[in-house]
Order: sequence, then structure tokens, then C-alpha cells
Amino acid sequence: MTDLALPATESAGDLVLVHDPAHGLTVTARRDLDNAPVPEWRVLAARAGESPFTGPDWLRAVHTHLGVGEPLLVSVRRDGRLLAFGAFAVVGGSRPLLTFLGAGGSDYAAILADPDAGIPASRLVAAVLDGAVREVPGAVMDLEQVPADSALPELLAQWAYRRGYAVRTLTQATVHSVPLPATVEEHDAAMGRHERHEERRQWRRLAESGELVVADDLLDGLAELRRRDPEAAADRLEELVTELAEVDDAHPHAARRRRPWRGASGRTLTEVLWTAPEGTVQLSGLRVDGELVAYAFCMAGPNALHGYVQSYRSRYAATGPGSLLLLRLRRRAIVSGFAELDLLRGDEAYKRRLEPVSRRTLRLQLAPATRDLVPGVAVRVNLLRRAYRDELHRNERVGRSYDAVAGAAGRLRDEVARRRPSMTVPALPKPTRWFRKG
Repeated sequence: MTDLALPATESAGDLVLVHDPAHGLTVTARRDLDNAPVPEWRVLAARAGESPFTGPDWLRAVHTHLGVGEPLLVSVRRDGRLLAFGAFAVVGGSRPLLTFLGAGGSDYAAILADPDAGIPASRLVAAVLDGAVREVPGAVMDLEQVPADSALPELLAQWAYRRGYAVRTLTQATVHSVPLPATVEEHDAAMGRHERHEERRQWRRLAESGELVVADDLLDGLAELRRRDPEAAADRLEELVTELAEVDDAHPHAARRRRPWRGASGRTLTEVLWTAPEGTVQLSGLRVDGELVAYAFCMAGPNALHGYVQSYRSRYAATGPGSLLLLRLRRRAIVSGFAELDLLRGDEAYKRRLEPVSRRTLRLQLAPATRDLVPGVAVRVNLLRRAYRDELHRNERVGRSYDAVAGAAGRLRDEVARRRPSMTVPALPKPTRWFRKG
């Protein structure tokens, strides 16, 4: 493999242009989200086969409401065409730190590279990383949720070796996904007679509760209404988000479950619903006598339907509305041509019952090699502090013990909060305050 020469740079106003003479690449580093190349970014993520969690609609919302640091967007172009893209955040401190934009709130992360560019992915990824470290010299990198079965871990390792960076790799999360057959008939045949009978019985019991409506698209008509009357669309979305939050509040395990539609998380998801192109978000639900009793929020990727969050009201638990909605989701995903239903990170028991395929995500920490002992130790301590949970999980037994203690502590906090009237959840503000215009 030939050495990857360092490109030269020149100033261009508030941008930094990096020229790569070997492939005619121009690399642009930008420090804001307002002028992000959103349409091109969306297209590149799809061409690269990456999930919506690496695209602009998700990452901009997550960073705005949950993120830390200053955005750093690195674009790699040839003849004006976007070939690679990296979305990072710069976290200040004694030593600058680079993370992926949306770190902590995203199930997957990637550096996007066009597979049809005619340029090796190693060169494109290197161009993105070179542009990032030129913008933030000497930065340490803490890159989370990189799929272990993707090419990126090896490409990062190659770049680190050639640039004199040390690399530490930690297993971060377990991801379960359900492979989908080619047809609904194959899916139903694999279920077995007993499971199909039980599904029909649950549908009958749910229908006996009142007028049952299956809403495959709770967002139906919202995009058109937004084009005609943005204020009316915002009001409709606010009503829907309030319904979703109320379903979570009425879940059988609401006291210890997170509330995705409340607070900063709620603002994040609401902005995604408002900004994402039609079809990217799939929000379905079940209504009984007009009341939303269960919902499922999914994100559609190039190959997989990603099931992000699902909930139901406890008084309908005996009819299994969550299971019914999940089965309907699987069938709809098959009809839509998805190869898998991705259940995302987390090793919950209900996922294992679906006989999924399990994968891992990695956390990669890259630090410039140094002969100065004190800065080197300081960097290692900082990275260890950021990744101590992942370090604990390197030992399976210690990891289980940590999870048990953390879970007990979380339940105790939730119980204390539940008993304090002063800690009731505030009402949601108007969604219009959260939306980007245009």
C-alpha cells in the first residue's frame, strides 16, 4: 500500500480548503450547522448504505438539543461533487477532543464515503480525517458507535498508523436485528400455527375494547399541510407528540423507563419529525375509540427498517398491543423490500426472544503519539474517564455487576422522583419554537 501524502492547505474566507493532488480532492471544513449541505448529505448517506442516524436530519436535531461542543463538518469533493463527509463535534478543554456529531444520542456513526467515486475508501476517509485534524491540530478522537462489521474500524486504524496516532478499541454495544424473508407468506409460515392463532385472538380482544383503528402512518398528510399552512401543521404535530408522551406515561413500567417524548429528547424527536423527508420516519399506532393506545417509531434506511422506540398503555397490556404492532411492522417492512428489522442497541430480553442476529458497535479512541509523559498520561486519563462504562464491560462478569447496580440506582431515583409532587414533568412547549425554518 502506498503512503498517503499529506495535502496542502490554503485559506478561503471562513473555510479551510485542503487540496489532494493525488485524486483532485478539495476538502472543506466548516464550523456551523446552518449552512450544512443537507440535500447532498442525505444522498451521500443513502449511497453509502448508511442508516438515517448518520444523516443531517437526525444529527442536526440531536446536536441542537442533546449535543455538546462545536460542530465541525468536513466535506470532500471532486469537481464539485460531494464524495465523502464527516460530521464531528469539537469539545474544548486542556486538549481538544473530536467526537462524532450526536455522540451518545445516535445508535450508529460513520464517516460517509461514496462507493461509486472511483477513489479508494481509504483515501476518502483519510481526506476527511486530515481535514479534521488540520482544523483542530493535535486533537484526541473519541469515536463512538462504529459498527464492528463495517470497513471503518480498519480504515481508521490504517490512518492512525500512517499519521502516528495510537488506537484503543472498545466493544461498546450489542445490536440485535431480525432478518426478514422475501415474502409475507414465508414470514407467517415461520411463525407456526400457535403463534398465528394467538395473534388473531389478541386482535379480537383488542377490537372488543372499542372501535379499533390501525394507523400505519400517524404522519399522513403532515408534509402537505406544512406546505399549505405551517402553523396548522405545527399545531397538529404538537398534539401528536402530546399523545405519544401520554402513551409512555401510561406504560406498565413507566416509572423506570425513559420518556423519549419529554424534555430535550422530545424536542429532538419532534424536530426529526418536522424536518426529515417523507418516508424517512415511519410512525404507526393503534387507536381504540380515538385514543392512541400503542405506537412504534421507526427510521427507514437503505436496507433496514430501524425500530427506534415503541410503547403502549398498561390497561391494554392483556391484548398485547406492542406485539401486534411489531408483527404488523415486520410484515410492512417485508412488503417495502427491507432486508431486516433493526432493533438497535440494547440487549433487552424481548429482542432475544425474536431470535435475532446480534452485532456489536465499537468505540475507537485515537491519540497522537507523544514523548512527553505528562500530556500522554493526561490524555489517557481523559479518554478512560469518558469510556469507563465500556472499560467495565470488557470483563463480562464485572459488566453485569455494574449494570445491576446502575439499574437499581436508576430505579431508586425514579421512585424518589415519582413521589415528589414538585418534580412533575412540565408541559411540552410549542413545537414551532424548535423547528428550523426553511
